[in-house]
Amino acid sequence: MRELEVRVVKVVERCGARLKVGDRFFIRGKGKLELPAGQQMCIYALNSILPFVILKQREPIPGEVWIPESAEVACPDPCGVIFEIREV
Repeated sequence: MRELEVRVVKVVERCGARLKVGDRFFIRGKGKLELPAGQQMCIYALNSILPFVILKQREPIPGEVWIPESAEVACPDPCGVIFEIREV
């Protein structure tokens, strides 16, 4: 399975969880979430990111799925945070 980094690339207006540009976390091995020391993650944003992470972690990505072409994911608050998912 692919290892991924999920990083905050933009705060549109605000973030209730106080995430900021550059905050990140990793998905390691078979479903392990790794946060750098001292960082936190919003569970609402995590909930919107997980479906993309699950597909991007798989090798190969099945069928005609558009997920591989997409790198950015938004949190559920339209004024909130934009994340980038990339392979490490």
